[in-house]
Amino acid sequence: MMAPLSAPASERWFLMSRHGDCAPVATLKRKVPDLGEINDPVAFAAFMRRKGVAVTSARVPVPKGRAEEVKVPERDLFLMFVTSEMCRGAAR
Repeated sequence: MMAPLSAPASERWFLMSRHGDCAPVATLKRKVPDLGEINDPVAFAAFMRRKGVAVTSARVPVPKGRAEEVKVPERDLFLMFVTSEMCRGAAR
């Protein structure tokens, strides 16, 4: 069975800061203006690869939800994508 090209539509992804706060993926448009409607780590990594940029990504084990680390050194992007379960604990 082939891996999906993007995360399941039912999962909502966020970017987690080093301080544990979550922000919408759309905030990446400040650094990647042509981001479009990309809103999950798999689609973001594929988008950057299509632009010819080296990307590494790895699933990160977490107690609840999902987390995926995506690194794009050439663009100075070191991102942690997390599902909403990870944000609930960090919500104020």
